[in-house]
Amino acid sequence: MELYQLRTFVAVAEEGHLTRAAEKLFMSQPAVSAHVKALEEELGVVLFLRSARGMQLTREGQALRAQAETTLRSVGELMSQARSLRENLTGVLRIALNTDPDLLRIRQLVDALRAAHPKLEVHLPQSSSNIITEDVRAGRLDGGFAFVSEPLPPALAQEMEAVKLATTALHVVAPAGWAERLKDAGWRELAEESWVWFTDTCPCRALLERQLKPYASVVKKVATTDYEGTLKALVASGAGLGLMHQDEARGWEKCGDVCIWPHDSLPIDICFLHRKDRASDPALCAVLAALRQVWGLEGASAPEAPGAC
Repeated sequence: MELYQLRTFVAVAEEGHLTRAAEKLFMSQPAVSAHVKALEEELGVVLFLRSARGMQLTREGQALRAQAETTLRSVGELMSQARSLRENLTGVLRIALNTDPDLLRIRQLVDALRAAHPKLEVHLPQSSSNIITEDVRAGRLDGGFAFVSEPLPPALAQEMEAVKLATTALHVVAPAGWAERLKDAGWRELAEESWVWFTDTCPCRALLERQLKPYASVVKKVATTDYEGTLKALVASGAGLGLMHQDEARGWEKCGDVCIWPHDSLPIDICFLHRKDRASDPALCAVLAALRQVWGLEGASAPEAPGAC
């Protein structure tokens, strides 16, 4: 029996529906169904009655649900306690970056963590906000940075915490030679241009769509990407317009690669994401304390000792 099977069982029991459980777990519906089937085969009992209306717990399923929930809580408590018993924090901490490390103050964060916990190894993979959210939710990451344009969906907010670090601005950027062309342009004119677009789940896309929707039913998309390097290369080559945070936009404009549309910008929050059930984990507590120190947030202090939060 695997822990992920128990997590899937509890999620389906809570939602009463395979599709909703799959959305909550950021998994495909066939994968959720396979987890449930494998657990039923291993336990030798039917856990759910399946119908067009959804998934209803059987009498056996009702009896086992409470034990499954207790088991999952116990495993989480065991992991936290084991880490608390160490004199010094050790192991690997996985924190994903969604954008430029300078904007996220990563050098200062790592310096603070190394000073307090020199044996703690920090891994910093680069990814995009939407993928980071999924990976933190699934436990593949200990935490991660993300752009957040609106409150987390209720189902996600039950499990995840988004710690707001700061607010930045997103700017429309264009090929360097377009400065005169866009000098007097408004959102109506921008809606007629070609765009280097974002994937469906990228928070930047939702902000941009709200600005363009009143003027264009269909956006002309030359490409879709979440990677800033690709966006820069395409915009600089003359492919179309793009959207990026102000520090990178200004840096690339200074280098002559792009120009910034001068009339408006879109605010978006920089957040650090982590699972709520990891809030008492000593390593995560150390990261949160370091973030408060580095970003000058309320309650700032030096990274805390093991067992404190």
